Order: sequence, then structure tokens, then C-alpha cells
Amino acid sequence: MTVLELREKAHAEAEAAREIKDKADQESRGLNEEEALAFDKHLREAERVEQEANRQQKLEETEARLNKAEPKKATQELANGARIEIVQPDLFIHGQVRAFKGANAKRDAYYAGKWLLGTIMGNAEAKQWCREHGMEIRVQTEGVNTAGGFVVPDVMERAIIELRETYGAARRNARIMPMSSDHSIIPRRTGGVTAYFVGETTEITASDKSWNQVELTARKLGALTRLSSDLSEDSIINIADDLAQEMAYAFSVKEDQCAIDGDGTSTYGGMTGVRTKMIDGDHAGSYVSAVTPGDNFSEIDAADLTNVMAALPMYARFGAKWHCSPACKAAVFDRLIQAAGGATMREIEGGVSPRYMGYPIEEWSNMPADPGTAYASVIILFFGDYSMAATLGTRRGITVKVSDQRYLEYDQIGIQATERFDVVNHDVGGASGVRGPVVGLYGVV
Repeated sequence: MTVLELREKAHAEAEAAREIKDKADQESRGLNEEEALAFDKHLREAERVEQEANRQQKLEETEARLNKAEPKKATQELANGARIEIVQPDLFIHGQVRAFKGANAKRDAYYAGKWLLGTIMGNAEAKQWCREHGMEIRVQTEGVNTAGGFVVPDVMERAIIELRETYGAARRNARIMPMSSDHSIIPRRTGGVTAYFVGETTEITASDKSWNQVELTARKLGALTRLSSDLSEDSIINIADDLAQEMAYAFSVKEDQCAIDGDGTSTYGGMTGVRTKMIDGDHAGSYVSAVTPGDNFSEIDAADLTNVMAALPMYARFGAKWHCSPACKAAVFDRLIQAAGGATMREIEGGVSPRYMGYPIEEWSNMPADPGTAYASVIILFFGDYSMAATLGTRRGITVKVSDQRYLEYDQIGIQATERFDVVNHDVGGASGVRGPVVGLYGVV
């Protein structure tokens, strides 16, 4: 297994332990004997797999260091007959590496660039370099070369995943669930055991926990971009860095759109967003209406936000956040904070994590963002623990395909990246008065 696969497995084990603990916490009790055994087993497995991932990563780093080619050396003869050695630079970079992180960021970008030259560009020397440095050139099963595609190397996939989680609010806030197949079913608790007062000769009323299911179906998402066919050795770091950023940004934008505004159509891969679901007629308990008038940012006041907070159930308050656009954050939350006394000079100089009434503010780029627009009959913002309301299933890593024909007239190569995922907003409240783990603010004229 790769380092990434091992870490995903460790995360799944830790998540399973968390579910057991959360279940007991929601029922205001400690773990029973069976749950405690299962909890400890999941934690031990998570720790074991994490240690295995660390060992695997250290092994790969050691092998890469040992296999690293010696810097090319050249000699130059001086006028007096003496000869000096000149070490040629091994890595070329223009500007700062942004997509790849850590102490080995520049090296990882170089490795990814060599992979691009070897697979996408068909450079024989780069292919040999990849083999010599332990980089597997993996071809996806549906075909080879231009008919199929190549699976990106671990160093590049890690960069894309980290950036996708940085750019995308959905991945930062939803519950992430690795999918072992294209269709996965997750048990979801809907009710628990009820306690009743019992008389001396009265039979105890029986009650059981109730469950239903959350279904995840992996949807294929693709992004297409172009690269110049004239790539050189001294540009591969920058090309790999730029391509990783573009892939990550394109995927995160679409994931956020599906999670927030999906309407169930093919535009959103059949997914329904949380704002759409709140106002579909079946989930009136998922929002509160703004105090009239309250359909643009200037009309939303502290009373509106207090009403939203008051509607959120206690169980969702621990991980609760405000969710809105950057423009809404500035025009609503910052305005109210300033009106209440503003920031201190120390906060202005050093900066603070954005909060309102003690709760963090999460900014989504695709939520209502125009201060001049009247957002009547829509969800302007919402508050709560989104990880309890939504699950984002991820099927596999990033796959890249190449076409050297589509943009032939521009002397460019088409690069297509794909991923498979699904977002399900399964808990947003029910009928009027039935609250869920997130509560929206509904715009009113």
C-alpha cells in the first residue's frame, strides 16, 4: 500500500472510534463493555497503520535520497593552465514553489515535473530517470498513453489533495469518508433507547435504537487544461507546481458548489446542496427567517444572528461555525463587531481568527456575496456543525489523461484530470420546528 492509502486507512479507523464515542456522548453515557473493546481496537489499528505509514514514508525518502543522481560536473581551464570543477545545478526553479509543501517541496516538484516529461511528454530520458529514482509510471486500466491515462505520483497527489483541502470549504468541514467501491452505504442513527418511569407492577416499555442509511455514489469529475508542447528541463518544476494548483482549485470549486448549491441536476453530478435542501419544502425546520426586512447584508442585524444561534440544538454547538461568503463576513459580521466596539489595536496589528460570538467564521466563495443584491427566499448564511450534516465520500486519487491532438493548432497538449467523489447533505433538519445540526438564515423582503 502507498503512504497515502495507509494514512487514509488510519483515518478511517480513527473515524470509526470517534463514531463509537460520539454515539455514547449523544446518549449522555459512558462506553459499555462491547463499545469499549471496539473503541480500543480501532484506536490500536489506527496507531499501527499510522506507524506503518511513517515507516513507509521514511523508506521512500531514504531510497529517493540514495538513488538521487550526483550533480553533473564540468571542468573549465583557466588561463594559467589550472582546471576547476563547476557543479551544475540539479534543480531549476523560477519563483516560489506554491503547490508543494514542506522541507522537500522543491524536490517533490522536480520529481513531479520529471514524471510529466516522462509520461505526458513521452521523454525517454525522463522515463529512465523516473525508473532509476523509484518513481512508478502507473497506467490506469482502461488503456495506455493517449487512449487511457497515467495515475499521478504520490508526491503530486499529496500536493493536489492538500491544496484541495486548503481551497475547498466542503473538505474542511464535511465528514470525509473513503469509499472502497463506487457505491457505499453508511449506517446513520436516527433514534435511541427511551427511559420510562415504571410502577411496581407495571411492565417496562421496550424501545430500540433506530437506524437508516446514507448512500454514497462516486461521481466522476474532470478538469481540462492546456500546456505548451515545448517543455524544457528548466521549467518542469514550475509546470508541475502550476498544474497541481490548477487541478486542486478546479476540483475544490466544484465540490463546494455541489455541497452548497447543488440542485440534483447533471450540472452538479446529481448532488443536492445544503442551501437547496433547506428550502425544498420538506425541511422548514432547518432555517429561521430574518426579521423583516432582511434580505440583504445591510439589513441583517444581531437579532437575526442570535435567532439562528438559538435554534441550533445543543449537540451541534461544540463544533459549530458560521458559514458565509467573504463578502458577507465583511458586510455583516465585521460590521456588527465594529458597531459593538471594534477591534483593539493589538488585534488590528497581529490579526485574529475570524469569530462572532465566540464561534469561528468559515468563508465559502460560492455563497451569496453581493452586498447590493436582495437575497429574498434563499439561505443567506448558516450556522452549525457541518460535519454532522454532510458526508463527502472520496473514491480514489487523481488520474491524468493526455491528448496531443486536440490543441494541435496551438502547439499545445490537453491535460485532463479526474477524481471520483460524492457529497450527501443527510441531516439539515426536518419539518417546522425540527432542528438539525445546521440552521440557515432565510432572507425576507
